[in-house]
Amino acid sequence: MNIKIATFFFGNNYGALLQAYYLKKFINEKFIEKKIDFFKYQPKKFIFREEFSPMIKKNPIKILNGLIRFRKLRKWKKKNISLNFNYKKEQNMSKKEISIYGSDEIWNFSNPFFGYDNFFFGKNDDNFKISYAASFGTAKINDKDHRFKYEIKNLLTRFSFISVRDKHSWDILNSQFNLKSEIVLDPVHLINDNFSKNDEKNVKDKCIIYGNHFSKQQIKKIIDYCNSKKLEILSIGYYNDWAKNNINLDPFEYLKEIKNSKIIFTSMFHGIQFAVKYKKNFWFSVDPYRKNKLEYFLSKLNLKTREINDDHNFDEEIDYINLNDKLEEWKVFSQEFLIKSINSFAR
Repeated sequence: MNIKIATFFFGNNYGALLQAYYLKKFINEKFIEKKIDFFKYQPKKFIFREEFSPMIKKNPIKILNGLIRFRKLRKWKKKNISLNFNYKKEQNMSKKEISIYGSDEIWNFSNPFFGYDNFFFGKNDDNFKISYAASFGTAKINDKDHRFKYEIKNLLTRFSFISVRDKHSWDILNSQFNLKSEIVLDPVHLINDNFSKNDEKNVKDKCIIYGNHFSKQQIKKIIDYCNSKKLEILSIGYYNDWAKNNINLDPFEYLKEIKNSKIIFTSMFHGIQFAVKYKKNFWFSVDPYRKNKLEYFLSKLNLKTREINDDHNFDEEIDYINLNDKLEEWKVFSQEFLIKSINSFAR
């Protein structure tokens, strides 16, 4: 019996790549007798935006950086995920396999780059379907669009188990489609490769910036703090002209920088996820595009006070002793949801 995963496994975003990597790795570890793979389909506009758009620049240096990033991430994907993708939607009618949809914004039909894609809602897939940590992102249902609403509901009712990773997605399923779902952790938390005592020896006097949605006031506050603490400011993955930059890391090098930092400032969903995973001191700025995805996670773990504002002292540490109890309980719940959902097919 095979298990196939439908997600954005071929992007150049660290979070998208690592959520796919961790989800497949977790299922592999728990179901070693099954063959685990990804559906090959990836939206053409998604691949263009992620892989080729960064190389279409007027600045020769940016073109070179785009090429370096392209080659480095292709090499990582080949070794850790797959280079086998295409633009043709697969039709899976066997009814003898398990299809897992998620994580990431696979249900965001308001995505500005490729919009609604019925493949990620299970169109033409008659297998046993599970969603794990799927998200509607910024999408909102227009009550006047009855046909569109009916189509989505009709597709989602064919799922045997549904889980999402944020309250906004849970609310849409509940209020618009009358469908029950569970809120689970992003797949990066499923594997227990946490920050260890050995990792502590490698921590450097370094501040990591991940994202580029920061106000001028926030940037000044970050720079002033790092200068006072004699911390190097390194921006990873995204270019910021007020920091030293390394935007051509592979995902494992990205994780290494997160682990080796003393403090993290981020505007990204997975910037917060990995900061919490590795018990790092972090602060975040609110990117409106990512607000829906983060609201529940921050509230549940009492982390909303980590938003950057004028009153905060960045030396204020996170109480990870209490936080870890809540996170561990949520992690066990998420792992059990996925394992039980898969096991239920055999019954």
